[in-house]
Amino acid sequence: MLMKLLMERADAEMLTVLMSDVMWDQWVRAGGIAPVNRLGEAAVTLSTVQYLLVPGWAEDLHRYQASMDRMLTAPTAPTPDSRPA
Repeated sequence: MLMKLLMERADAEMLTVLMSDVMWDQWVRAGGIAPVNRLGEAAVTLSTVQYLLVPGWAEDLHRYQASMDRMLTAPTAPTPDSRPA
């Protein structure tokens, strides 16, 4: 969802909102975008451990994902010439 949001909807304001959330450091930097190899497998494992064991982490992740979902489904702002972006 994060990659889709960044590729389709990202603007300066959205990036500011995403990066100012505690989950940017706890999830995105620590394993939200994992490469396809052993390092990626380790990142997914770490994310799973955090999800299951760190108090409040699962709730924060669900909140962050819901926030990204709302951003992705929100109507786009019109461009200066009044056409949708």
